[in-house]
Formats: sequence, C-alpha cells, structure tokens
Amino acid sequence: MNTVEKEWFLSLPKETKLTLMADMLKEGETGMALAAAQILLDAPITKGGISTDEIKEVMDAGIAKL
Repeated sequence: MNTVEKEWFLSLPKETKLTLMADMLKEGETGMALAAAQILLDAPITKGGISTDEIKEVMDAGIAKL
C-alpha cells in the first residue's frame, strides 16, 4: 500500500477496519489480513491505529475458523 492508501485505510471507522480484516481471513487472504494488521499496529491510535488486543481478537477468531 502506498501512503495515500494507508491514510485512507486508517481514516475508516474502527469497526469497518476490523470487519475488513475478518473478511480477509474468511476469504483465505491471511497475508492481506496480516499486512492490514501491521498498518493498524504501526499507526498511533489517534491517527487511526487499533490496539493490539482488538486486532488479536479478530485474528484469533479468523484463524480458528481456518
């Protein structure tokens, strides 16, 4: 993702970002979900990032279904 795409992704509502990650995992796009998670973890929460615990919940639930 380039800078503009990252900024757009980070600007989405938190629930949308978490839902997108869950959908990526459902579709077998684990690599994309991990890349999205990394973007969210690298960004400060004030700039659209999401806490580790919230991302872990989505990842654990998605991986458990694989």
